[in-house]
Amino acid sequence: MLAHISRSAGQMTYAVRHMTAPRISARIPGYRWRFSRLFNDATSLGLDLRSLFRDSEARAARLKLLIEVSRDLATADVGNLDDAVARAARRAALFAGYAVGSVQEKSGPSENDAFVVPLTTLAERGRPDVSLVFTTPMNPNAVTTQEDGDTLRLMVEMIEARLTVDLQRRKEAELLVRLERREKELEQVLARVVNTQESERAAISADLHDGVAQQIAALHRRLELVHLDLAPIDSRVARDVETLIGVSRKAVTDLRGVIAGLRPPSLDDLGVAAALREEARRLQGAGHRVEVSERIGGRLPPWLETLLFRVGQEAFNNIAKHAPGATVALNLTTLPDQSAIVLTVENVGGFASDARGEGETPRFGLEMMRERLLSVAGTLEAGPTPNGFRISARVPLAGV
Repeated sequence: MLAHISRSAGQMTYAVRHMTAPRISARIPGYRWRFSRLFNDATSLGLDLRSLFRDSEARAARLKLLIEVSRDLATADVGNLDDAVARAARRAALFAGYAVGSVQEKSGPSENDAFVVPLTTLAERGRPDVSLVFTTPMNPNAVTTQEDGDTLRLMVEMIEARLTVDLQRRKEAELLVRLERREKELEQVLARVVNTQESERAAISADLHDGVAQQIAALHRRLELVHLDLAPIDSRVARDVETLIGVSRKAVTDLRGVIAGLRPPSLDDLGVAAALREEARRLQGAGHRVEVSERIGGRLPPWLETLLFRVGQEAFNNIAKHAPGATVALNLTTLPDQSAIVLTVENVGGFASDARGEGETPRFGLEMMRERLLSVAGTLEAGPTPNGFRISARVPLAGV
């Protein structure tokens, strides 16, 4: 349009310069009409430019408002979220032409002049009857264009989205608290079960020590006295008595081992690693080569130490029965992510001829180990290796 106005003005100036006075007088009405048209076009163009400028300023102001509200809500943490939501609600209210804006959690009647926006997404996520409420109208015609309506809708959606995220985080936090409480309760139940079992073992150990062990020890001493009396009189009977002395001596030794295995003092005093090393020394005394390694970084809860000790003890006992002379390696370690503790026992060689049936793997008391681990959501993996057998017991450490 500017080019058109300039071109018309130039044509008129050239015509005026090259025309005589009569001819100019005759054409004045036409020039007046052209000048009037050019003036109207220029006025219309100015109005359009001012309108475009105002529209661009309005768009910039809306965009700035949305950015500020979004940034304020996004940077708010749990401690100041309520303040950030309150500020966003006030800004939305002022943009809509109201003096007061707030997030209200109630289902009762609102003021007659209030503008209520129900937060439906928040209700679907489990927090019903929450609304964005604008009161005290100042400019009823504040929102007049589609862009104004879209801006207000976006602000409401940002407020609702931030409240929804906070609600989800609170639910997750509550779930974690309940999960930790359940884990603590489970740990207490397991501790009571293990303590009950260990109390029973301690009682049996005391009964054996004070009853049967004392009787066998007395029998052993009595046989030694009888042997001393019979040796000069009847050598044949004395030899039979000497054989009985050897049997009674072995019975005393075995019974003492059973009593110590029921509840070794080192388990309570020094922990599971020391107790397993003590069991390893007993296995070494039976002709095995045993290596024990551990990386657990300190003491564990008593019930867990007892459980791991019993699994390792059962593995050693079965190796002694079914794999005489085997080389044994025990490893006790905590996984790098602290999610579980793993006890591995592997033996190389030493299988007895009757330890395995046709097509069967050797039995190492696996069912007893599985039952113990199952009670604490643990797992047991067992299977043959190229030169022996390997078991791996895994106990989760959640809540420990």
